[in-house]
Amino acid sequence: MNEGSDLPQTMKAALLTGYGGPEMLKLADVPLPQMAPHNEVLIEVKAAGLNPFEAKLRRGWLAGLFTLPMPHVLGTDVAGVVVRKGFDVSELEIGDRVYGLLDPMRQGSYAGYVTAPSYLVRRMPANLDFVAAAAVPMAACTAWYGLVDMAGIGPGSRVLVQAASGGVGAFAVQIAKARGAWVAATCSARHRAFVEGLGADQVIDYTAGSFADQVSDLDVVLNCIGGETAIESYRVLKRGGQLLIVLRGDRVELEARARLMAEHGVTTREVAFSAQPGILDELRPLIESGQLRVSVEEQLPLSAVVEAHARIDAGGRQGKLVLTMGEGQ
Repeated sequence: MNEGSDLPQTMKAALLTGYGGPEMLKLADVPLPQMAPHNEVLIEVKAAGLNPFEAKLRRGWLAGLFTLPMPHVLGTDVAGVVVRKGFDVSELEIGDRVYGLLDPMRQGSYAGYVTAPSYLVRRMPANLDFVAAAAVPMAACTAWYGLVDMAGIGPGSRVLVQAASGGVGAFAVQIAKARGAWVAATCSARHRAFVEGLGADQVIDYTAGSFADQVSDLDVVLNCIGGETAIESYRVLKRGGQLLIVLRGDRVELEARARLMAEHGVTTREVAFSAQPGILDELRPLIESGQLRVSVEEQLPLSAVVEAHARIDAGGRQGKLVLTMGEGQ
């Protein structure tokens, strides 16, 4: 195993002590994570992106899929510096600035250090700092996986992105435009200018009436909301279209799905969390060329993790919230 400079024996981490509200997250001093001696790297975490996915894990909503050992360190988005590497890791070097999407069943990035298989992380795009890089992996990879890998959008596609000011939505608008699609987007009035700046061709204020009265004949709808909004999405798709639901699985839409697919002649697919580092390779040229901009609403210190999760629960984000672990951001 190759090592960088001497490392501390302990680190600060936000521990999830049980399923529930944000108050279940407690700051503590814990030992550094153990690293496999062959194919893993130890990363000094500089920043960790916050995602609704982690709030669902915290509440226990996904306990049937992800049963977490308690206490558990959450965090799937990471940006930091490689400080140790396994003996057969050749693609990364100690000192590399890296980012990636971590396995949610292992210790996560709400901590001073985290280990990861080397294939899950990539060197950061040259034009991003740690905070911006930490805002990319889950949201951007989810948007790409749904729109490109699953739906195959391209020039001439007509796409609706719902909740377009949020983490996944903001990336989805830009990815769809970069692929040559025509893009409509829903958001609140206060986020209109932001979403227009992402390149949306039509911006719909969802508080001013039904979006289904303002857009139609769509090939793809990317839905990050679920519930009645998902139900209404069937109305705006052309026959043969696709409704992509981002890790919702809520009962309202599920109970009506088979009937609505048959009635409207569309396909409904769920875009689940997926650690596919190859997507980061696809995103790199878009980020470095400026076609894909990263939107960070605010960065908060790790000590404010409870406040940060409360804000995720409240919704209404404009871009991402990011936790920082110390100096040098």
